[in-house]
Amino acid sequence: MRETFGELLTGAPENDGRIKVMSEYRFSVIVPAPQMTFEETLDATDSLGNAGCTDAAIRGHIDGIELLFERAAESLQAAISSAIADVERAGYRVSKVELQREAISG
Repeated sequence: MRETFGELLTGAPENDGRIKVMSEYRFSVIVPAPQMTFEETLDATDSLGNAGCTDAAIRGHIDGIELLFERAAESLQAAISSAIADVERAGYRVSKVELQREAISG
């Protein structure tokens, strides 16, 4: 049986024999929250990181918290869906996703 290049790199068989390419997508996720103290911000950062948001920077936003993601995924939809799932796993609710123009250009 002949191994594909992807199988040689990862050690895992691939379904169709092609290497799956992951692209980096940049977008923001807005989480409604009251103004936070420094300690509350650290707690939020910890819970978001533990839920898988280690590829996001956190900052204040007029509506609460803004998470600036740079996420690798097979598609923009997959990147956003997985980010929302991670935020919700941390116990937060996503109110809005914002994209920069280059994130949606083809």
